[in-house]
Amino acid sequence: MDFLSGSDLINNYELVKQKYAQSLLIGLTLAFCGGYIDAYTYVLREHSLVAGQTGNIVFLAVDIASKGLVVTETRFFTLVFFILGIFTISFLAKKLDSPYVKPLSLLPCILACLVIGFLPVSAPDYLVVPPLAFGVGIQTTSFSKIEGIPYNNSFSTGNIKKGMLAWNGFFFSHNLADKHAAKLYLAITLAFALGALCSAELEKIWGIHTIWVITVILSVVMLRYLYLLHHEK
Repeated sequence: MDFLSGSDLINNYELVKQKYAQSLLIGLTLAFCGGYIDAYTYVLREHSLVAGQTGNIVFLAVDIASKGLVVTETRFFTLVFFILGIFTISFLAKKLDSPYVKPLSLLPCILACLVIGFLPVSAPDYLVVPPLAFGVGIQTTSFSKIEGIPYNNSFSTGNIKKGMLAWNGFFFSHNLADKHAAKLYLAITLAFALGALCSAELEKIWGIHTIWVITVILSVVMLRYLYLLHHEK
């Protein structure tokens, strides 16, 4: 019977972690969730975008110019909390150096969606949207590659640009790696759009409770990841 050395075990363990974290299924799922959450807050929460900070900055500037500083709390704190989410997970990943940081990075978004689903539409938007932005900031930083290819699961501008560059590279050089990347970015963009569409449609039926779909999806992803980590150990 063959036995793996300590270094082989570590390498195999890291391979399993990366294979799941960077799988196409995880990427598509998280992109779907990103579009879903953005559509939810846009429709129900003052047209705020949880992850699309470019849009929030534009909206913030327009609000300040037309209405003054009084009505800018939601957009301002959404931007701040998104940045804090990125900083928090970057800090924890370096300090803890644990394989469990990545799956548990989904927990803030799971909890935020769970609680927000109970809050009425009358609840102040600045108490609802920023916690979601914090969770999404953590999530999109923690899961940033598919099969080694950088992508973003919470907004699409970068994915569209990289996808078009990849298609251009394939058409001119017939590089199969470019074709693979182009198809990947197209799939991610479509998953994001599908998430937004599903959210907008389900909000007509479930209203504020629509966000609980994300709680379920991300919980399944997190628990599956934790199971694989525990099983490989």
